[in-house]
Amino acid sequence: MVDLIIIGSGPYGISLAAHASSSGLSYVLLGQPMHFWSEQMPQNMFIRTNPRYISFSDKNDAFTIERFCRETGTPQRSPFPRPDFVDYAFWFARQAGVVFTPQLVDQLDCTPEGFRVTTSEGKHYEAKHAIIATGLQHYSYIPEVLRGLPPKLLSHTFGHTNFKRFAGKKVAVIGSGQSAWEAAGLLHMAGSETELLFRRDAVQFAGEDNTASGQRLLDIAEQFYSLPLELKQERWHAPRQSSVAQFLRPYVEGKLPITGGAALASAEATDEGKALLTLANHQTRLVDHVISATGYRIHLDQVPFLPNSLLQTIQREVDGFQGFPLLNAQFESSIPGLYFVGPLASHTHGPAFGFIAGLRQACRSIIPQLVHPTNQEQATS
Repeated sequence: MVDLIIIGSGPYGISLAAHASSSGLSYVLLGQPMHFWSEQMPQNMFIRTNPRYISFSDKNDAFTIERFCRETGTPQRSPFPRPDFVDYAFWFARQAGVVFTPQLVDQLDCTPEGFRVTTSEGKHYEAKHAIIATGLQHYSYIPEVLRGLPPKLLSHTFGHTNFKRFAGKKVAVIGSGQSAWEAAGLLHMAGSETELLFRRDAVQFAGEDNTASGQRLLDIAEQFYSLPLELKQERWHAPRQSSVAQFLRPYVEGKLPITGGAALASAEATDEGKALLTLANHQTRLVDHVISATGYRIHLDQVPFLPNSLLQTIQREVDGFQGFPLLNAQFESSIPGLYFVGPLASHTHGPAFGFIAGLRQACRSIIPQLVHPTNQEQATS
């Protein structure tokens, strides 16, 4: 029995463990450390947010990216290379004394004392509290029009670490956002004949100064929960805006065809083992593979280690957002002691929690409540 189970060893989980350790809480941090960042994304690309806004969080804000760069001789440049970010994560963990338990969780259950996890190795851990700090890996979204293609002809951008196997192949990338442009650029670099297709008429690019967006996300992380309901609803129901970082433009523009206004009408496999795409304007594309860069759809029911008994108990958000758990100011769900951070908190607490920007607010909201629950409850009542 420990004080806290943390499921997910990415930026949120590592930061929560650092705060827990500094506050005298015992914990077990489960999951493969930084697996999404090091094993599920191309390593010859960058973090789009300015590095000053992607530091992990410890109790005293001591182990920042600025300090990591200074002490290790790593250039603090923007955009920040993904391998350097992964190196920073493990440096932070060492400095903060974070202990990993690199086992995957098979199931989380409630017990009279709190919670119990069973891992893929058959180990069991029990705790008074549990925090689900997993990332995007469960929520890859592929549009209905593409789902009839067999796996050998269709994949999502999630999980592609390099594109060498597509050298000499014709590949269609579907999407207009950051992941689409990144995939298209990397495919071209790998020697693929690539076309970028999207239904929008034009691509939206982020401003030249990526410091403003980073600060804006930090502000949203601290302010969103306290906003009046009408302002939250306005944000919740606003059309999704996907922008592309400026640094990706030279990898794509002038290098490969970019076709906007290209809504897909159908996609089918041919007898020759290729994918035939038909657009709404009746144009067609015959390609060797389709990569769906169509983002993620967050839904609690997709979390594989939550049993139905638990899923049916957790109170959800309403008005079309039932995929998200309803959380209080300290990120606690309707099941006492069960907390959600990261993407699953991005409805109740705002869009910053789909990014690294939310982790400081999450840590400083949850851990003090676990240490002094009565004081925290009085402060927020």
